[in-house]
Amino acid sequence: METKATTQVTRFLYVAFVLFGCYQIFVLQSYVNASASFGIALAFDPFNHLQPWKERPRWQKIWLIVHLAIVALLYGYAVGVNDKN
Repeated sequence: METKATTQVTRFLYVAFVLFGCYQIFVLQSYVNASASFGIALAFDPFNHLQPWKERPRWQKIWLIVHLAIVALLYGYAVGVNDKN
């Protein structure tokens, strides 16, 4: 059973990894590490992780899919920029 404390911890970790990813993008300019941080943030579902995907509200689904797309775009950008034929 999910408690309020569990939800608060997962939301905190989600926000912490997203902020760390932003730091890696804007300060360190390390896009591969930022994509990893954003990807790890997805492991800490900021919503009710016990709720099945089909029962989630549409806005939560969109939020998580856009977040995953950002991870993929960051990783693809990092690989493309660092590609030295």
